[in-house]
Amino acid sequence: MRYPVSGVATQVVHPNTSTGATGVTTLLSITSGRVFWLRGLTFLPSGTAGNVEIFDATSQASATSPLKIALAAASALVQVTPAVYSFDAPGIKFSNNYVLARLAASGSIAAGGMAIWGFEE
Repeated sequence: MRYPVSGVATQVVHPNTSTGATGVTTLLSITSGRVFWLRGLTFLPSGTAGNVEIFDATSQASATSPLKIALAAASALVQVTPAVYSFDAPGIKFSNNYVLARLAASGSIAAGGMAIWGFEE
């Protein structure tokens, strides 16, 4: 059975040079015993251009797990609208406990400025 779910960054999405070693932000906690299929995400521009990295992680504090996707993020100086990405069915599979995000460049994305959606099964 499929269950629609979504998540949002309730904290600022920082670059990987941020305090806290990895600078990751939790987007979604996957229900125990299920997998999450990412169907889409959106995020606001960052302070500088670079990549937004999404991780399939076993811990909320670590981005050492496999990198699932890296998406180009424009600088807020050249883009003012959110970036929106959609993925063909079934989506991108996340099988660990958490979906995490961080930036590969300097700058940040404000709390509430990044959201994901898809389904668990």
